[in-house]
Amino acid sequence: MNRRREDAQHIYNTGLAKVASAPEPEGQKFPNGSRVRIADGLGSAMSHFPSGLNATVKYTYAHAYGGDDVKSYCLDIDDHGEVSWYREYQLTAIVPEEAGNDVE
Repeated sequence: MNRRREDAQHIYNTGLAKVASAPEPEGQKFPNGSRVRIADGLGSAMSHFPSGLNATVKYTYAHAYGGDDVKSYCLDIDDHGEVSWYREYQLTAIVPEEAGNDVE
């Protein structure tokens, strides 16, 4: 593995350890583990991102890497896997009663 990849993997692993051991930052709208719906239209800058799907919140940028960005989310998207960074305004909470009726 090259040095740059090793450094990136270390930063990622450190972030995951922080998410596992530290409380969610103040101001995070969607708690880790909550279900959200990604907007159908994400704009041209994110046209290559999966949209219109349901996902589970993994963490915010601030939670994993520090700083104050609690509006950028890493998601585990149903049938796609982990994708970062979706903005808070692009997500809608899935109400638990609706969870059994996920539309994809």
